[in-house]
Amino acid sequence: MNPLDNPSAAYLHALASHAGIDAAGVAPPGDCRIEIEGRAFHYLDWGPADAPAIVLLHGGGQSAHTWDACCLLLARRYRCLALDQRGHGDSDWSEEGAYSFDDHARDVDGFIQALRLHAPMLVGMSMGGINATAYATAHAATLRGLVSVDVGPDVRFEAVERLMRGLGAYRFFADPQDAATRLSALGARRPRALLEATLGQNLRQDAEQRWTWKYDPRTLSERTAAEILDPRQALWARLAAITCPALVIRGAESEIFAPADAERFTRALPRGRFMTVPSARHSVQTDNPKGLVAAIEAFDASL
Repeated sequence: MNPLDNPSAAYLHALASHAGIDAAGVAPPGDCRIEIEGRAFHYLDWGPADAPAIVLLHGGGQSAHTWDACCLLLARRYRCLALDQRGHGDSDWSEEGAYSFDDHARDVDGFIQALRLHAPMLVGMSMGGINATAYATAHAATLRGLVSVDVGPDVRFEAVERLMRGLGAYRFFADPQDAATRLSALGARRPRALLEATLGQNLRQDAEQRWTWKYDPRTLSERTAAEILDPRQALWARLAAITCPALVIRGAESEIFAPADAERFTRALPRGRFMTVPSARHSVQTDNPKGLVAAIEAFDASL
């Protein structure tokens, strides 16, 4: 089948071309749903069902699709399970607004148990990295390894505050084309057509027919930087329990995760290692998916 004959495959073909990835033979992921503690979760299931598993957790305001380019590479060797976390993507929101990292970690536990995954690698970026870290503090023995991408208990407060202001300013759009126009002006690195396709997966229409992000605003845009960052300090006292191998990754151009913060986090992990991915800002997985995958694969090969 020509990859352009299928809309989903056509998007992946364009994404692979932009990222310089040879995606020949990699099928689009399964579009799956699962119930955990009465809440419906959506996830993408890439690669062979019997391959070693990698569970991927996106950042705040993102969705499982943020990992698409990485999975085009990883799915040749791994079963990649990219989860829409609670309040994000096509997963259910929390009626009571329960979005702490321990709430998310409980979901990860339910997800791994429900799919009967044996010793998966757990990879999380930004918010997903914090949630993965929280899970690992209680369940390190279940993991082959932990990978935290451009985040730790400490990040740069001022940079996060600027990001939060930006999210507030870019919350509603007339349509995905309007979103692509406005975000292109901010320095988005994807070509316009690909950016529109990507945004189409991450936007929804609200009751007033405005287009907005597929996440509960109580998780991010209706909170202050302090409300998001201050609770993470409690993780420092729990890091000694992460006895599995752990890799801390920083985007070389990140303004949010400073080298000093990454080094302190790595030192606090009993089996911590540190790598920098070049040509990447905070969203390492979209800025340099090949570099991030190379780091993950090198880490896995060393275990």
